[in-house]
Amino acid sequence: MLRRRSFWIAAAAVAYTAFAALRASGGHGPAWLALLGLPALLALGLRWVERPPRGEDRIEPAARSAAAVCLTGAAMLAAARSGPTGLALIALGNLGAAAASMAALVGLARIAGLGGLLEPPPSTRRLDAAAFASLFWTVAVALPAVSAAAPERAADLDPLLVHYATSAASLGSLTVMLVAIARVRIARRLELGVADRVEAALLLSATALAVGLAAAFVGVAAPESILPVTSAVAAVCVAFCTVAADAAQVSRALRRTLALAALATPPALLAVYAVHEAPRGDLGLRGAPASSVGVAVFGACALCALAGLAAPALSRRFAPEGARWLGAFDAATRAAMNPEPEAALEAALSALRDASDAGTAGQAPPALYLLSPPERVTVDRAGYAHTAPAEVPARLIELAQLEPERVLRVEAAEAVEVRRPEVRPLLAWLAERDIGVVALVNDAEGPIGALAIPRGRRASPMTLEEVCGLRAVADRLGAVIAVSAMLSGSRGREVAARREAEERAREVSRLERAVAQGAGRFRAIAALLSRPARAAAYSPAARAAIEQLERLGEAGGPVTLLTAPGIDAVAWGAVVHLSSARAGGPLAIVDGAAPVPEGFAQAFAQARGASAGPAGGAGPSGAEGAPPALALWRDPDSSPIEAAKGGTLLILDAQALPAEVQSYLGAALPDDVRLVVAVPQTVDALVATGQMSERLGDRLGDRAVALPSLSSRGEDLRALALDHLARIGVRLRGRPFGLDLRALQAVLDHPWPGNDAEMGAVLLRAALMAKGDVIGERELAAIGFAPQPEPSSQGGAARSEPRRARRRRAEKAG
Repeated sequence: MLRRRSFWIAAAAVAYTAFAALRASGGHGPAWLALLGLPALLALGLRWVERPPRGEDRIEPAARSAAAVCLTGAAMLAAARSGPTGLALIALGNLGAAAASMAALVGLARIAGLGGLLEPPPSTRRLDAAAFASLFWTVAVALPAVSAAAPERAADLDPLLVHYATSAASLGSLTVMLVAIARVRIARRLELGVADRVEAALLLSATALAVGLAAAFVGVAAPESILPVTSAVAAVCVAFCTVAADAAQVSRALRRTLALAALATPPALLAVYAVHEAPRGDLGLRGAPASSVGVAVFGACALCALAGLAAPALSRRFAPEGARWLGAFDAATRAAMNPEPEAALEAALSALRDASDAGTAGQAPPALYLLSPPERVTVDRAGYAHTAPAEVPARLIELAQLEPERVLRVEAAEAVEVRRPEVRPLLAWLAERDIGVVALVNDAEGPIGALAIPRGRRASPMTLEEVCGLRAVADRLGAVIAVSAMLSGSRGREVAARREAEERAREVSRLERAVAQGAGRFRAIAALLSRPARAAAYSPAARAAIEQLERLGEAGGPVTLLTAPGIDAVAWGAVVHLSSARAGGPLAIVDGAAPVPEGFAQAFAQARGASAGPAGGAGPSGAEGAPPALALWRDPDSSPIEAAKGGTLLILDAQALPAEVQSYLGAALPDDVRLVVAVPQTVDALVATGQMSERLGDRLGDRAVALPSLSSRGEDLRALALDHLARIGVRLRGRPFGLDLRALQAVLDHPWPGNDAEMGAVLLRAALMAKGDVIGERELAAIGFAPQPEPSSQGGAARSEPRRARRRRAEKAG
């Protein structure tokens, strides 16, 4: 502010006038206060009328400049009146009053609207009123100025002419101001903000004129002294109304001012009258002594104080529609604070219904129109909400978006329906539902509804203060609806989440059952495979082997099975699998002697859209008709490692695998696959002879178990033979085969160098030769199997000793 040249020019004019008053008073009196205080007050006033540094400014710069000139002129008038009466000071004071009056008229023509459908008529922006008022003030300023500058030329002028000119100019400018305000009020009465400002300016100017005339009538001061002040005060009021940031605040200030003026002016004038009439000894009351002046003044002051206390209550009576809707909007806003969205909506609509004409002469109640879903929400007299399907025209939403405060008034739409035909269908829709004003209800994403207030019996347009109150209600309802939508969405999401959780729980239960069933199937298959090893484990050698295998299975890690020719390594590998923590997983069996495992080769071919060749054919890895061995083991669709995930991989004759496959197994076998290999020799011996990769040997380590041969399982031979015959008989004839004593003796005496494979083959051939259900010596002889004769020599006796021991152990076990 202090850096602006306009301020220093205004301050210089006020200081010059105050200095002239101080010089005319001889350096005494209140001129000192004017010289020191008025520039500071002027600085505060100019700071108030300048553009705010932040936010949107809806005031035209010309109106702000006019307000600054008006304040400067009023300050000049105040400075001139601080000194004695003189022609020069009268001229300066009249110049200040003239500047204030004409600047106020310029600002009145530059009042900015808030936009929307209505536009200001060109006639309201003309400056003819300011030009007409300047004619009055030209005479009022020129007469005293000429008389002061050239007294010899103005000697023939009557001194009363200056007073008459001043009074006439004041009254004329006030009249012009009132007429100009009335013209703007008539032309722009429907514009939000403008109507409030103009209404306030008109009432304040009329109040100032009435107070000034009353003061002149009772003799507070001479008309030529009080009327310019009245004109300046009215001009300042008009300037305040044109540049106030909040037009609704102007309306509130107007009501308080009118209430205070209506209550406090009569006692104040009475006190002035008492003071002026006191020297005559007559206060207007017969026989009243002069000492009653103090009582009259004290009573007037008391009445003014009471008027100040009663002014707020009276100001509400001056509000539009008797403050009916303002109170309803405040009540609805407070009611919408209820934390329960549905209760808040019902309470807010009930508060609006209480202020409307609903229920009388068929008037419609306030309603909330929702866009999604398209519904209309109203409340009845009991406060219960009712919802019905209803749609809002899209054009209504578009127009309301462009209106000030996003509130569309019917009177504004009616004012433009002639030049905007697209508004007519919308007006018909509003008239059909007796809607007077519509406020958009928005959330963070945009419009979600519209709050409709009925027109009822209202004749006057809705003011900006009421529109702001309606906007507060709509914003609060928008928050309520958003919260309700959030709660509804939350409940919907909760229900969906619960439903999804239940479905997933059922799916988890189903998968658990499937996994349990799969694990049960895997266990059953492994148990079936392990039956030959457990079916006849009576001998110490068999029991020791099973205990050792179970212990290694529980400990985890790879296990090596040292197998003699003919021993069924699959059964013993299944024992390891069942005793491990992965017993519920798969048991994948691979024959290392086969170039490519048949089932896995078929999966490899199907994954690549080709048919697998003869998997069991001879030839190196990668020969025509068979996939490369290492590629098969690495492929995720056909690798035996993938098939054994979560279980055990049993490799028979692991030393027969290709060297690259052995190295891959030693380096890339995952932790969730248990490795069990069957080899004819120890790992160290196989690595030393080059039959096994060092990587695979290092991975296997020294956890090896030598599987017992049949020659060391004499106690198990009878049970093994009967078990073989039982299964053979069931498969061939549907009932088990038996074995007579002589045939059993032959089985017990035989050393069985081929172990399980030899015994199974012999008994199968004998069963095929049998006519009945019991196999005897005749059937064994028919297939060329006979017990070896007892040797007569000492060496033969020594060799037959183990056979007799096996026979005795078998007899004891049987």
